[in-house]
Amino acid sequence: MPLTVSSLWQYPVKSLAGVPLKRMQITSWGPHLDRRWMVVDDQGRFATQRQLPAMSRLAASQTERGVRIQSLDDSSQFIEVRQPSDDSDSLVSVWSDDCVASDAGDEVAEWLRRQLGKDLRLCFMQENTFRQVDTQYAAAGVRVSFADGFPFLLCSDDSVAALSKALGRDLDIRRFRPNIVVSGAEAFAEDSWRRIRIADVDFELVKPCARCAIPTINLDSGIREPDVFKLLRTERQRDGDVFFGQNLIQCGEGDIAVGQRVEIIA
Repeated sequence: MPLTVSSLWQYPVKSLAGVPLKRMQITSWGPHLDRRWMVVDDQGRFATQRQLPAMSRLAASQTERGVRIQSLDDSSQFIEVRQPSDDSDSLVSVWSDDCVASDAGDEVAEWLRRQLGKDLRLCFMQENTFRQVDTQYAAAGVRVSFADGFPFLLCSDDSVAALSKALGRDLDIRRFRPNIVVSGAEAFAEDSWRRIRIADVDFELVKPCARCAIPTINLDSGIREPDVFKLLRTERQRDGDVFFGQNLIQCGEGDIAVGQRVEIIA
């Protein structure tokens, strides 16, 4: 069975539900407009499903002027947000990085407070902002948006199927928040890949993805399921961390699409 791209995912707002794509544009950022928006607390620090599992029940999609956020529990609850100008810049933080971002205003802040029960704000990373990928894994000049650390995350349908079998119930691959999902390899074969090619774009697999509690969240209810992390510790723990999926850096720009062959270069 050939190794192919089975799905592609874009996350317009960090830690909200993603958007499935048939074709993905790849730029110097990685996936086009992926995680350029982020929710922050009243200290300007990034908020995610780690602290607020209910964020998994909000979905974001791109619009011509910005982003649309809606509740997955109540379709009448939505808000459209225009991309802010850079005259509203402030300093926000994601992990150990401080970044300049543009605040999206009070209306969406109030909407988020009603949905999530906490004072939060939405911000946007402008085109002229530069956040360097950790130079332990990438050359100087390789940038990333508000993603945790790398432009892409790759996961395998076959690896998730193996975890599902061990758990005794199906795990939705969306729990792991991949950008690129592949199918047609042995379970966990991606652990040994170092470079792949999809269409005309090469990718370097630079670091296994250390997992937190986010994959334990049931996407239908927004409730954590501790047995999922127990499984991950049993099956995927190494040197005190749990790893699943591979962080990627693109080696060029172009388009990739669902159904395309994946070539293992190294």
